[in-house]
Amino acid sequence: MQKNKIAIVHPKMGWGGSEATVLWAIEALKNDYNVSLITTGNVDIFSLNKYYGTNLDQKDFSLIIAPLPFFLKNFNKFAGLRSRFIQRYCQKIAGQFDLMIDAYSPCDFKTKGIQFATDIQELSKIILLSGWRKLWYNKTVLRRIYLKICDFISESNPKEWKKNFTVSNSNWTARLMIEKYGIKSQVLYPPVFWDFKNISWDRKENGFVIIGRIVPEKNIMQAIEILKIVRQKGFDVHLHIIGGVGNRNYEKSLKKICLENKDWLFFEGRLDEKKKKEFIAGHKFGISCRNNEPFGIAVAEIVKAGCIVFVPDNGGQTEIVDNQNLIYINNSDAVFKIENVIRNEKLQSELLHHLFLVSQKFSVENFNKQINNIAQNFFNNK
Repeated sequence: MQKNKIAIVHPKMGWGGSEATVLWAIEALKNDYNVSLITTGNVDIFSLNKYYGTNLDQKDFSLIIAPLPFFLKNFNKFAGLRSRFIQRYCQKIAGQFDLMIDAYSPCDFKTKGIQFATDIQELSKIILLSGWRKLWYNKTVLRRIYLKICDFISESNPKEWKKNFTVSNSNWTARLMIEKYGIKSQVLYPPVFWDFKNISWDRKENGFVIIGRIVPEKNIMQAIEILKIVRQKGFDVHLHIIGGVGNRNYEKSLKKICLENKDWLFFEGRLDEKKKKEFIAGHKFGISCRNNEPFGIAVAEIVKAGCIVFVPDNGGQTEIVDNQNLIYINNSDAVFKIENVIRNEKLQSELLHHLFLVSQKFSVENFNKQINNIAQNFFNNK
């Protein structure tokens, strides 16, 4: 029997959360379908396997590089423009496949497909951006001209998105899709590969980790302020800042503060995967301060490593911890809740058990099972 042909689309395979969805989707579907990956740029499958925990071979899927203008090929800016060129290309070749899946954002394939809502236009309006990003995403003449150019390449039409079956990466994102676009979706949490050392609680360091790109919207300064007050209350905690640099000026500011507080603040920057996992697993606590995180892959990783993580009271990250002892509304509330957990060993044990159970929702096994069901239901209904 001839296998159905599935194309999975992603703008550029790098080192984030949505790439894990792509790779594990290929892993889940490769035996029952002929799978192709449509993307741009280089795809180093060996490095990607190592980073995301997959075990893919080049023969498991066909690689299709979507054509881009020369000025976009080696340039990471203008993501919106890049996505429109990819959308236009997908529309041209969609007839060659039985199913098109955009694993990054809503897409008009000119035929019914599946779209993942992980990065959507409304996010730029509700996340407090700064610097050039704030200027770029505001309603300026320059922004309007840019979007008109994008629409000239390939129009972004939310009405066309409604043709697709939509998958959201959290209940928070699903609500946003309904409120802003009137699109219902199934929630499927991204897969987080479990590959951390099992270190007993009493051997972990009494400190925090914060993970993610070094950019202002991650609010790392806020995490420093929160833990500074915790220390002033007599708790000997420290903080490791881990992540690739996305804003050089912000990096300089953070490094300056770390030098001024080098007894408890440590700027680690980007670490290789092995060292990063050792760092996370070796600490008791994690913290996130970014607002309106659609899911929060970094928070999920810290939870998977056996840490207790504190998050703001918004976005999909609240679904990862799912406990009011770990969700704070402001700095003083964060300090109060951190202090309460540190003082209470019984509560720590209860939270660790709770987080272990909750983390099964974003396991690789759960994702693989659900993505297979979604594909099978699509073909059955079609």
